[in-house]
Amino acid sequence: MNLLLAGIEPTVPTSEAVAWRYLSVIGEMEFEGHHVVTLRLPAVWDDCFLPLKDCLSQKWDAVVCLADADSESIEVERIAINETDVSTKDRSGRRPRGKVIVPDGEPGYWSTLPYRELALQLTNAKLQASGSHSAGTGLANFVFYRMMHALSVSERRLSAGLIHLPERRFEEEKAERFASVLVSCLDGNREPEDSLKLNLDRIQARSGVQPRSR
Repeated sequence: MNLLLAGIEPTVPTSEAVAWRYLSVIGEMEFEGHHVVTLRLPAVWDDCFLPLKDCLSQKWDAVVCLADADSESIEVERIAINETDVSTKDRSGRRPRGKVIVPDGEPGYWSTLPYRELALQLTNAKLQASGSHSAGTGLANFVFYRMMHALSVSERRLSAGLIHLPERRFEEEKAERFASVLVSCLDGNREPEDSLKLNLDRIQARSGVQPRSR
């Protein structure tokens, strides 16, 4: 599998951008049978999508954007919307308010990541995670939407989407687990698990009922 991971710098610069720290850790990892490339995107509206746009034409099986968020868990975003509306200026002084991202674009694009399974597998790996129905209207959503629009126009079919990372909860070991789960879930040769499957043993254990012998 060929996987591209693009980390988006926070609009308000911090000394330790979590998305970029994740990229640093993942860039040092080896994934047997997989080619993983990392890319950093600047927090400037006019430039943030350009590095990713230049790479999209290459033969990727999956493209995932990573961004910082003020959240308690990893959030696998479900949809990118065609609107930008922020209250803070970027480094060049731009502050889009109520702007359409692509005038002739769709109102929104669904993520093509297996977001339910990703959230499930990350949780199983003891990483707090959930699916999210709103990527906001900031820079991360802007890049997410532009990416999905470009893939739609070019009729490219691959796994692509955005994942928000808790900005105050970076640990190198967690970044390694996150990467391992991501690669495993996006591996096209792997038989996907049913994300809605119930773990009956876990439910029975919580209720005090002994699991039946098989």
